[in-house]
Amino acid sequence: MKQQSRNSRFAHPGWKLMAAAALMSGALAANAAQTCYPVTGHYTESAEFPPTCGSPVFLCLKGNVSGTLRGSFATTVNVLVPSADTPTTGVVAFNSDTVATGFIGNRSGTLQIKNAGSIRGAGAGEIVDLQVIVGGTGDFAGASGAIMSNGHFDQATGSGTSEYSGTVCVQ
Repeated sequence: MKQQSRNSRFAHPGWKLMAAAALMSGALAANAAQTCYPVTGHYTESAEFPPTCGSPVFLCLKGNVSGTLRGSFATTVNVLVPSADTPTTGVVAFNSDTVATGFIGNRSGTLQIKNAGSIRGAGAGEIVDLQVIVGGTGDFAGASGAIMSNGHFDQATGSGTSEYSGTVCVQ
């Protein structure tokens, strides 16, 4: 019978799932005192470039949000990552940071958001984005949650529109 090394036992994918579940249960307990709001709507965005943009990949976005969450936002794209399939699909992954200033009902403040998504540079410029809320200010201090969006971004005009839905949790 082959003896398993200690490191190989902990490298099994099942351990990773259990560790993730344990972390999630701690996060859920910490957020138990929060009130969560479902949010839906759409936003428009336009590209900004240096010198007004401090992005390491020379791309920032500004836009306006309407719907349950309403206001404006500024995004700094931190990384664009092509894959082995990019020459065939035209799809590139990205990570970015967003500060959204706005309102949900009578609450106001800023939301700090970490984004991860993909955009298709060819065709209609399809874009999908997972926006994880990592904090906020004002009535959104300590905010958490996630917003998913999908839409189109026209690289020729530097503008786009997307629909969003998700949950914003506040203390």
